[in-house]
Amino acid sequence: MIPEQSEPVLGDGAKWLDRFRAVHPQAACRDHDPKFGPVFVRGQGARLWDVAGQDYLDLTCGYSAANFGHAFAPLVAAAERQLRQLTHLTGEPHAARIELAERLIELLEIPARFSKVMFNVSGARAIETAWKAALAYRPGKLLTLGPCFHGRSLATSSLSNASASRDWGVVQREQIVHRQEYPYCAACVHQLSYPSCHLHCVQALWAMIRHSAADLSAVLVEPAIGARGYIFPPPTFLQQLRRVTAEEGILLIADEVQTALGRCGDWLLSRQQGWQPDLLVLGKSLGGGIAPLSAVVGRGDVLECLPAGSESETFAGSPLATAVALEVLRQLQHGGWMQRGVQLGQALRDGLAEELAQLPARPAEAGHALVQGSMVQDGMVQGQAATCIVEFASSGAVTSEPLLHRAQRRAKQFAQACQRQRLLVHFSGPLATRVVLLPPLTLSDEELSEVQRRLQRAVQQQADE
Repeated sequence: MIPEQSEPVLGDGAKWLDRFRAVHPQAACRDHDPKFGPVFVRGQGARLWDVAGQDYLDLTCGYSAANFGHAFAPLVAAAERQLRQLTHLTGEPHAARIELAERLIELLEIPARFSKVMFNVSGARAIETAWKAALAYRPGKLLTLGPCFHGRSLATSSLSNASASRDWGVVQREQIVHRQEYPYCAACVHQLSYPSCHLHCVQALWAMIRHSAADLSAVLVEPAIGARGYIFPPPTFLQQLRRVTAEEGILLIADEVQTALGRCGDWLLSRQQGWQPDLLVLGKSLGGGIAPLSAVVGRGDVLECLPAGSESETFAGSPLATAVALEVLRQLQHGGWMQRGVQLGQALRDGLAEELAQLPARPAEAGHALVQGSMVQDGMVQGQAATCIVEFASSGAVTSEPLLHRAQRRAKQFAQACQRQRLLVHFSGPLATRVVLLPPLTLSDEELSEVQRRLQRAVQQQADE
């Protein structure tokens, strides 16, 4: 007789963390992250509970994987229904998979000639699928832009300009071109302001693309830099990128793994910005934080260049994941959650901006460039829709090492202060100067008020340091 599984013995979080380290290598540990430490056993909505019974408010949502928070009842019910009917198939057609592909094409308003969908498990694998299809359609190099992050697989690590990424030498470097150009207006290296700058930072990029067009297969871009700090560029940047690539016959691939499906106030951030990619990559929130699922959606003439049977994964487009994803789309279409996300993000940004504005400006430290005369103000609130970002760097920080170090220190201190208030936030940014809040779209008014109270205490704690 198989014994029943025992419940975990709760209590000392430090002992649980020691057990975690004993069986996981350092690659799985995130000691650099201020929110790493609590060991969780339960989640409901925006709340998580650790082994000691402490509650936390989750403003990370698994980088938007859990846009509806934890254990959202409609998604759990959809999963339960599917698990009673059909649990697994590998590649064989099934109803939920077909319906999901059809719904994605319909809801994302993909033109008929673009109407193909390829499912996968992770965002990284979907990026690889899009890359393969682009190479099959138009051989050449792949151009990636800015402080991007496209995954940690062997191939996508070579595409990502992230601190923890590494080129493992598997992908031939001559097949990839990486350019730093991506408008980061809060910390402009040219110390200019948009729109009067006329996107000075990317003029050389347009010239490079036109000059090298014959050698380029595709450009891979995030409509907003996601994992590296939710940096939203001026929409005209992406519109111009679309125009230049279209004129040169170069494919444009949008990595919307983090930005699509409600987080940015629309089905797609690219659509909101006024441009359409040739291939679109979805992931994370598509599976509702319950089952891993990603997809490449786009031009059939490109995806059909992949040979029959050349792309398959054991769990790609599984019955469970696609059934949950159908409910995700239904909730987004009929539940008012995208509008709710816009309201939540605005409330968080307004509240934080008010708190930070009440803090006295600090004297500039020795060696600092002058900011606001000889005083330094902590924190600039940014973001759009259901995002809230506090940026501690100014344009001067890019050219002043003391200013940059101060901004990095203050950002980390704020993230640590949030952690002490049991608020889970992202310490992020290409300069490690940004703190990102991604509330679940289901955050209630009561929970929002509690988040704001905890943020207020975190701001005051940091001011006292």
